[in-house]
Amino acid sequence: MKLSAYQIVQRLWYTAVVLGSLLFFYVLSILWRVSAAEQEYFGRSCIVPMRWPVREYSGKPVDGSYGQGTFSFERRGKTGEPGRVLHVHKQLINGFQHAYGSSLVSYELGEGPANLLFRLNEYVEAFDGSPSNTVKYNLDTRKDLANNQIGYRIGRGTRQLGLWGASAENHIIAEVLAAMDRNEVLTHYLDPRVAKLPSVAEYGCPGLPEPVKP
Repeated sequence: MKLSAYQIVQRLWYTAVVLGSLLFFYVLSILWRVSAAEQEYFGRSCIVPMRWPVREYSGKPVDGSYGQGTFSFERRGKTGEPGRVLHVHKQLINGFQHAYGSSLVSYELGEGPANLLFRLNEYVEAFDGSPSNTVKYNLDTRKDLANNQIGYRIGRGTRQLGLWGASAENHIIAEVLAAMDRNEVLTHYLDPRVAKLPSVAEYGCPGLPEPVKP
């Protein structure tokens, strides 16, 4: 049966709505799982609050927090291993968000879709009304994009191992935390390594605002 132009447009519209809804709920699932992991491993979830009251960064700054307040949290190791006391600050958790979230999407959807989704996230953040033409914003974006690359690699490696379900998620978490312990994940935009990173355009995000020179 030959479809009319109206029927074709209608079906395309329905398809777009269904795919958009699936993507929306998938992104929500990523935000939820990242938040749950933040709460478990860092004592505070910054995307979706998981526990009240929310921990405040009321402690003194430490090396690596670049003047930001911190709080102490014991991140427990595996069975039989002692816990590790962390001095948690906002940018530390943000580094985990990008590395872990991009790992999950890279594992579940593939590296290409993960790269597209997390680059889209940077465009959304750039035009959400917050100042985005500053050096701080530029450095922070490059940091996020670099941490995403670590996540894509971890997700790809997990797929190659053929892991599924809880085994895959546990492996991804362990790999992300290990990368943080090795200081591979960038946990502050003022880390000197950030200024040496490729530009946002080289990371695949052309058109983002450039810093305004003073």
